[in-house]
Amino acid sequence: MKVMYALAAAAILGLGACTQAETDAAADKAEAAADSAGEAMQDAGDAMGEAASDAGEAMEGAVNDAAKATDAATDDNPATQP
Repeated sequence: MKVMYALAAAAILGLGACTQAETDAAADKAEAAADSAGEAMQDAGDAMGEAASDAGEAMEGAVNDAAKATDAATDDNPATQP
């Protein structure tokens, strides 16, 4: 039982050893890390948006090319054949 009291006392003394400055510094570091994470997430979101836009434009071009090729392949009017 004395060992438990000794461990509890050591834990309390350890917590009491933290100064307000150390606590504030830890809070500042945590806030800076959260800000950095938020910026990284914003950058990732922007990059995903750009990639989705590029993919959409590529798909549009491919569909247009396929439609033109299909139109040319099925055109049986001799006047419009090259």
